[in-house]
Amino acid sequence: MSSEDNDLDREISLWLKWDKNEQTRLAIKDLVEKKDYTELRRLLLSRMEFGTAGLRTKMGPGNAQMNDLTIIQTTQGLAKYLKTVQPDVSNMGVVVGFDGRHNSYRWSRIVGNIFVNAKIKVFLFSKYCPTPYVAYGVRALRAACGIMITASHNPKEDNGYKVLIYS
Repeated sequence: MSSEDNDLDREISLWLKWDKNEQTRLAIKDLVEKKDYTELRRLLLSRMEFGTAGLRTKMGPGNAQMNDLTIIQTTQGLAKYLKTVQPDVSNMGVVVGFDGRHNSYRWSRIVGNIFVNAKIKVFLFSKYCPTPYVAYGVRALRAACGIMITASHNPKEDNGYKVLIYS
């Protein structure tokens, strides 16, 4: 397969190598088979950017949308960042919450696992909760950070990754 765009071909190859979620992998494979390079460029050649308090966008395949792989990459980056700015993050821990949106529960568990694998203590809500509970948890537990998987009042196709750093 060649789109005659080296950057796009590289991103397609990386996506198919790294993404372990069959739904999003198949969505990218389907676009490749259809030679829909315009959509592949949109999904793979740009990344979500942190806005006010975090990431929020449509759920789907590619670097530009919320999915298992972008949650993994974001959390790995956040863990690395926290270790540089808060040397005691391993003991302080992080608070992780989620709402009732599609994928929120799943992604909260992925986030928790990544922090545990990074040797950072995790306070993970067992049931969905409102965003202020995570903020309260960060303060009450003196955790280094809180992550809430939610898109609040945005469309049902969206989800988000909100971050609160303890100060």
